[in-house]
Amino acid sequence: MSEPDEEPDAGPAKGLADAIRKRSERRKRWLREGGEPPVLHFVGQIGVLGWMIVTPGLLFLFFGRWLDHRFGTGVFWSAPLLMLGLALGFWSAWRWMNRQ
Repeated sequence: MSEPDEEPDAGPAKGLADAIRKRSERRKRWLREGGEPPVLHFVGQIGVLGWMIVTPGLLFLFFGRWLDHRFGTGVFWSAPLLMLGLALGFWSAWRWMNRQ
């Protein structure tokens, strides 16, 4: 029989424990590396996030415009593909930020 202290998967408490562990690791790394990163580091992150959102949107827009030109459909393909590209860009940026 297992002891009461050993719960196999505690559900929400496990997620909280993981978040606390990640925060502790980040703090230890911050202290080890000497505090705040330089301002250019943050500017670089903002630039990367911008390109992560804009690039898929533009690629999907250009593909949609090509389809519209080829089939003569106005903005039938451009608008939905632009939205799809932006959604993909926001999703990838969100995932990247959550890994940082």
